[in-house]
Amino acid sequence: MDFEKQIKVFKDLGYDFAEGVTKELILRDVYEMTWEEETEKHIEENPFSILYYFYGWRDSAVKGRNYTDDCIWFDLEFFDSSSEYKWFMERMGVITHGDMIFSDITIDTDSDDWEWIDFKVNGIPKRWKLEKTGIIPDHFVERFSSLNKELGFSRQFTYYDNGGQQWVIDYANKSEQKEFNEKTGLNREWLGEGNHFKALPESHDEVPSKTLQQKFVSIYSKLASRFQSQ
Repeated sequence: MDFEKQIKVFKDLGYDFAEGVTKELILRDVYEMTWEEETEKHIEENPFSILYYFYGWRDSAVKGRNYTDDCIWFDLEFFDSSSEYKWFMERMGVITHGDMIFSDITIDTDSDDWEWIDFKVNGIPKRWKLEKTGIIPDHFVERFSSLNKELGFSRQFTYYDNGGQQWVIDYANKSEQKEFNEKTGLNREWLGEGNHFKALPESHDEVPSKTLQQKFVSIYSKLASRFQSQ
């Protein structure tokens, strides 16, 4: 399918490239990622699949760096730097366009050399177990799949890959998911479906220490109040 026709379909679906993203820039970046000499032909022979990745791409030539704020193109190997967990989590919030806001994100290591990530989502404190230091926890990505139900949102995170180890995370409701797949012919799934990531480790959730302390204080206050009233 013609390059411009694919862009039009994406535009009809609500995807717009950021200021500074040009056809020339897309073709350059596609070439650098695929090494396909006939880059435009490669995009046309793989309708929507190649371009979809680039709606979630980043480039220093673009103001704000991101091609769009609608989806994320990622690879597990990008988590080599622990700072990427924070970046990824913040971006997961950005693509929800206000539904979810992730803040106070920190990573620590326990006495058994397991890494944990503490954060707040819409002000709710959480603590997720990652992996032993130096091991990439791909289950971390799938953890986001249940947040929409917990927070009461109809939209949820989606997952797409074209058979490689890189993938695109998006955010949609059921009708948007159906329309996207019908118009593009892509088999985009809901994040959490399929066997794309490893199972969670044991004891994968833990109440953040501050919450535990607050609960203790609350219980102590109630007991003290009862004692004083007797």
